[in-house]
Amino acid sequence: MNIGLIATAAQHEELMDRIVEVLCPDPDHEGPCPIPWGMHSVDGDSLSPRRRKALLTEIAETNGDPA
Repeated sequence: MNIGLIATAAQHEELMDRIVEVLCPDPDHEGPCPIPWGMHSVDGDSLSPRRRKALLTEIAETNGDPA
């Protein structure tokens, strides 16, 4: 699953924390999680111009006009 979004650094951190809370039954447990999952994020500026444009288009088409 991929989730495309535009966020500030603070929004990004909050979202990552909330996703962990949803996926992991006990985020404070020791050792590996009993439920296998993984997560990573990518700064859009690190993408190629073509991939960045495609991602921004996908986000715009999914969300429509925010105004």
